[in-house]
Amino acid sequence: MEPTKAELLARLGDVPALVEARGLLRRRGTSLVMSQQREGAGFVFAPDHDLAAAFGAPEPGLAEALALAARADGIDRGHLRLRAAPEVMEEWCTEGAARAASVVEVFSWGGKPEALAAQAARHEVRVLAGRDPWVDELPGPMRRELEALESWPAAAVAMAGGEPVALAYAFVETETLWDVSVETTAAFRREGFGACAAAALMLDQTAAGLAPVWSVAATNGPSVALAKRLGFVPEARWGDWRLP
Repeated sequence: MEPTKAELLARLGDVPALVEARGLLRRRGTSLVMSQQREGAGFVFAPDHDLAAAFGAPEPGLAEALALAARADGIDRGHLRLRAAPEVMEEWCTEGAARAASVVEVFSWGGKPEALAAQAARHEVRVLAGRDPWVDELPGPMRRELEALESWPAAAVAMAGGEPVALAYAFVETETLWDVSVETTAAFRREGFGACAAAALMLDQTAAGLAPVWSVAATNGPSVALAKRLGFVPEARWGDWRLP
């Protein structure tokens, strides 16, 4: 008998390296693709995000099961993103079950609240409470990012001239952690608006007992630099790839 999501949650640690897999396990709209060869290994399949996040060390033979799950939800196999430990990605690449492989850096927060408060004070910022009617003022792409999530996330926006130009929100949440996502309008990047929104939300979530995690492609220099500026420190690495 395959384990249920509740059983897996009881087994997996609530740690930064597993924030994505654990956060997706807690959602109703996700399913499991379990290893047939390795105990306690598999993927959490999240069709709303074209994403499958691994736990354990699932074997390359699961590629076809993932492709079938993707096809059932109308996702082309080449569009499904897979996340697992780097050594798992290397095995899948060796076996020809992966392409476009890259690395995702995972950071945990090691900063000080005073530094966050200074960042949050640089611009006008608003922390959104639930499905705040003010969300309708967000630019279309930012609003759609929030609306695509199963439940309304914690979010904050930074503004310029009274208009929202940067959004920070919790892509996933676990019992003690949340994964920071930041989006800034192109014309206002590199001016501290994204850092302002992220810092304000980090302060709000920390007060609620949730610690932030920052996950980003290793090649995304600006995002890595922003994470370090906000006080994040390297915690783990993930492999990131797509099915061939």
